[in-house]
Amino acid sequence: MKVRQLVSAWTLLSASSNHRNLPILLFVQGKKSGGGGGGGGSSSFGGGGSAPRPSSPSYNSNPSNYRPSNPTTAYRPSVPTPTPRPPVKTPTGSIPYNSRSPYNPNPSYKPLSNSGAPTLRSGGGGFGSKAKSVIVTVAKAAAFGLAVGAVINVVRGAFLYGGRYSSPYCRGDDVDRYASGRCPVGYSTASHKCAGQVPLCGIPESVRSDWNVGPEAPPRVEVSFDGSVCSFVPATAPPAAANNDNTTNTNDSTTSTVEGVDGTSGLSDCVSRILSSGGCDAYNAGSLFQYDESNGGCGCCSTPQIVPLGNFSAAVYSFQTSSSATATSSGTTEASAVPQHCISGATIHYPSIAASADATFRCDCGSCTDCGNGASRYLDWSGPFAVSDAEGEAAVVGNTGAPLYDPVDTCVCGTAGGMACEEAMAGQGQGGGYDYDGYGSSYSGASAATVVAGRGTSWAVGMIGVVLFVLVGRR
Repeated sequence: MKVRQLVSAWTLLSASSNHRNLPILLFVQGKKSGGGGGGGGSSSFGGGGSAPRPSSPSYNSNPSNYRPSNPTTAYRPSVPTPTPRPPVKTPTGSIPYNSRSPYNPNPSYKPLSNSGAPTLRSGGGGFGSKAKSVIVTVAKAAAFGLAVGAVINVVRGAFLYGGRYSSPYCRGDDVDRYASGRCPVGYSTASHKCAGQVPLCGIPESVRSDWNVGPEAPPRVEVSFDGSVCSFVPATAPPAAANNDNTTNTNDSTTSTVEGVDGTSGLSDCVSRILSSGGCDAYNAGSLFQYDESNGGCGCCSTPQIVPLGNFSAAVYSFQTSSSATATSSGTTEASAVPQHCISGATIHYPSIAASADATFRCDCGSCTDCGNGASRYLDWSGPFAVSDAEGEAAVVGNTGAPLYDPVDTCVCGTAGGMACEEAMAGQGQGGGYDYDGYGSSYSGASAATVVAGRGTSWAVGMIGVVLFVLVGRR
């Protein structure tokens, strides 16, 4: 028997002196369900924790009680649950696909350091699959010459360069990275559907034939201590000469503007000067050196003492040769191979044989609207480019900390097939629903009420006082 429950709003109408603020009457007809509303907001984390797993759509707490309007229609879920991803391989064993780990290729489950920087030894990464806005804080407005509350818009596809093309400021928070102008930021194309996959292009053969992978190639640069300095012996080699309008000299280093890259740093010039001065092996066992972006201070650490600064204007780095970075469990080394793929639309750094130094080229294969052959690949963010699976796997063996090469979900421009992404599955009515937001983002099961104006569930509770529900249901 149907029972119509009617609640009169006359009392509210009489009490209101301003008819423009009349309550809203909603008449909803349907079965009263035991299923809950939207979940909470997105979760934050420091590092290592486990992110919530996307839940399946809730149809009813007891499907057998479901009564369709047409008795001849069989009960069918309209949205099937997507097939779970396979476990993630780490140096300590496999973990569930939704675990927070630097070895998880899903950008939604990448952890961050305490500062918010990507947990990679090269210092790069941070691929953003959604646009976001960064607000300049009071604490850093004066340091960067910006107004308090100024908004920096970061587009989809932004990433941080790693290795010698990074900067100490890239290891800070979003204001340090995107508002300082001192952290090199690159951009990929952003026309493909699967925003959580990094789009890749094939590297031109003319560049691959010039790619130096021999023993004379420059060593890798890794972050050892963020926001820190050491007692150092200044590099004796002079800074690079300023030979164009886009090059400036600081006290001890040179910063150059690179086309397609926002932000400048003198770290690369510091590395060149130290290598020209003979390296750091004679000064410390770990090949440690410091670079200070605020004053250009550059040189090998002369003592093992590291001093934290409390900001991210400087950092202590180390040199790593190919053999030490890719040693396998058997004691052999995996030889570096010339990379085959680079990030679509980005400016790429690579060691040039002809130039006897690093050179750049634009990774271009069009707008990359079609991007398939989805798979997890290892990225070297100092380029950035994808290294071979063998080299990436070899660098993982025996390393339980942050990886050297970043395992990420990727696709190849102009191809089809491969791993299906969540966006495509959702568009085809196959479930999904992961919220990609670059490194450190997490899936949120938030309801519409949770995200409106950022007011969360308090907004929904407040609306109860002005929204009157008249429910019509079944008994």
